[in-house]
Amino acid sequence: MPAYEANIFRLLHLEGDLDFYQPINFFLKWKGHHRENLMSLERTIKIFNPDLLFVWGMWALSKSIPALAEQLMPGRVVYYLSDYWPCAIDMHTTYWKSPARRWPMRVPKRVLSKIAMSMLAKEGQPGLDLERVVCVSARVRELLVEAGLPIENARIIHGGTDVARFTNGHKRVDLSENAKLLYAGQLVQHKGVHTAIEAMDKLVNSYRLNQIHLTLVGSGHPEYVALLRDLVNKKHLQDYVTFHKPVTKDNMPAILQQYQILVFPSIYEEPLARVVQEAMASGLVVVGTNTGGTKEILVDGENGLTFQPEDADGLAKQICRLIDNPELSAHLAKAGRHTVVAKFTLNRMVNEVDSYLLECLAENSIE
Repeated sequence: MPAYEANIFRLLHLEGDLDFYQPINFFLKWKGHHRENLMSLERTIKIFNPDLLFVWGMWALSKSIPALAEQLMPGRVVYYLSDYWPCAIDMHTTYWKSPARRWPMRVPKRVLSKIAMSMLAKEGQPGLDLERVVCVSARVRELLVEAGLPIENARIIHGGTDVARFTNGHKRVDLSENAKLLYAGQLVQHKGVHTAIEAMDKLVNSYRLNQIHLTLVGSGHPEYVALLRDLVNKKHLQDYVTFHKPVTKDNMPAILQQYQILVFPSIYEEPLARVVQEAMASGLVVVGTNTGGTKEILVDGENGLTFQPEDADGLAKQICRLIDNPELSAHLAKAGRHTVVAKFTLNRMVNEVDSYLLECLAENSIE
C-alpha cells in the first residue's frame, strides 16, 4: 500500500545516489521500478485529473516521468528548476561509463557496463518540451540555455527562506578574541570543504591565529570524509577543526546562532544555496565563492565577502579582514540580513510561484 499523508503519495522509486550506487540493483530492479513509476504517474493523473502538473525536483528520477506527464497533459506541465537535471547525464550512464575505483574490478565492470549500456540504449532518453519553466536563479537559466534547452523565456523566481525562523538577536563577540567559523552542508568534493580546511591551516600555522575554530556540520561520501580528516591531522588542526553530525532543519537556527562566519567554499555552479540565506538571516557574515546563483545574493564588500573556488589563501585573507575590522564585520552582518529580508523571503517566493501558476491556468482556459 502506498504511504498516504494529507494528499501526499510517495509512490516513486528513486534510482539511488551515485556515491552509494548499487550496481546489482540496476540489473535486478531498475526495469521494474522504471515501469512502476510510469504506471503510478499515469494512474494518479487519471484519478485526480489535475489542471496543472508541477514538477518541483527530479533528483534520482528518470526524465521519462516528466516526458510522460507532458504527453498526458500537453501544455499543462510546469517546471521549477532549482538544479541542472534536464541537461544532466543520468546516474546509471555516469556510473557505467566510469572506470572502477579498485583495479581488480575494472575488467568485470567493463564487461557488465556493455550489458548495462545496451539496456539503457533500448530505453532511450526522452526529450522534454519544457514549455512552462521557472528557474531558481538567472544563472541556472543561463547555463541550461547554454546546454541547449529552449528556456530563454523562463521566469526567474529566486528561492526564499522562512526568515521568522532565524534571528540575529544574539550578542556579537569580538572576532579577534574568538572567531567561530561554520560550514554546513554535504561533505563532498564539489562543495570545496577541503578549501576551508586548507584556509584554516594558513590561519593557524602561517598567520598564527589561535583563537579561531571551524566546525563542519554535515556528512558525505566516506572516502572524501576520510580525506578531510586526514588533512586535519596532517596539518595538526585537531584543536581547530571539529566534525559535527548533520542537524535537522528544525535545529539549524540554533546551530547558526553559535557562529559568526559562514564559510561557503563551493566549487560547482550552485543554483542558489539556501544555507547562504539562512546564515545571512541569522546575522552571520558569509564568506563564500561566487559561483552559480550565489552571485545573485552575495555581493563582495556589500553584504559579505567572496573568494575564488579552491583559493584557500584568498579565503584566509578574507577571514583575516573580518577579524581585523570589527566595523566591517558588523556592517556586512547587518547588510546580509537586510538582503534576505528584502529579497529572499519564503513568503515572497510562494506568492510569486502562486502568481505564475495562476497565469498558466488562465492561459490554458483561454486556449
